[in-house]
Amino acid sequence: MLRIPGLTLLCVMIAAVFSLTTVIPMETMGASAKSSTVKKSSHKKKKSKNAKCSTASRAVGKKQAIDLVRSQSPELCRLAGMDYTTTGEAVAEGADATAVTEQSQLMDQGEDLAELEREDDVAVDVDEFRSLWLQFVDGSGAEMTEGGIPKQNIIEVVMDWLGTRYDFGGQARSGIDCSAFTRMVYASVAKIELPRTAAQQSTIGRNISKRTDLQFGDLVFFHTRRHAYVSHVGVYLGDNLFAHASSRYGVTISSLESTYYSKRLIGVRRLTEADIVRLASTTDTTAN
Repeated sequence: MLRIPGLTLLCVMIAAVFSLTTVIPMETMGASAKSSTVKKSSHKKKKSKNAKCSTASRAVGKKQAIDLVRSQSPELCRLAGMDYTTTGEAVAEGADATAVTEQSQLMDQGEDLAELEREDDVAVDVDEFRSLWLQFVDGSGAEMTEGGIPKQNIIEVVMDWLGTRYDFGGQARSGIDCSAFTRMVYASVAKIELPRTAAQQSTIGRNISKRTDLQFGDLVFFHTRRHAYVSHVGVYLGDNLFAHASSRYGVTISSLESTYYSKRLIGVRRLTEADIVRLASTTDTTAN
């Protein structure tokens, strides 16, 4: 069997990851395709120059690349001397079907960086927001979400995580993705465990059909990927602002008045007191 040197194999796998995750939607290509490509390439070059990857994050990235090749590219597996595993084979071998679904949904999470850079046209002054919030919150029992969670607890967690870098599949201080961020927020303030992906999270809580009915603490969902209807999630903070792990900025605060997010907002879910109790009960059962 043909064997490829380790360095070449790693390059092949990394190329596979980028080829599957940085495709520009057909509708964005036209007369300006060339300039857009140059702009995107320049952005990536600058980002890679300034990025500092720890040994741990590199290891995670390598594992993701290998898993991706194993599940989606028989030809690369053949060249690399690896065993190709289809979704069906993985389940047949005893893998959790839910985990397979989650992995597929995670692959479709995140924002399109080219569109985000072009259409995220409302800047949020995070420091000013912090100052205004501290003036507004008085710590009284009235400042609670419908689910009975103190709003101040949520904002404290959000502020503590601001600036954390975005990492696809990440769930830690070193890097986190959008659904892991919302999951972490509610685990911290309510001791409950939300589902792992944005698509799964969009099925819990009570649906809020009108944008004008948004309340602090609601989960806001967006259609940001071509192949997935629900692909991004954040926590609403009031005044058309929401906290989220952005593919471009990491954990930050953005505005629903931004062109990008305004036209991609597709759903709002609210965790009521009954939802909190149910999810807490499920978490306790899982833990035991």
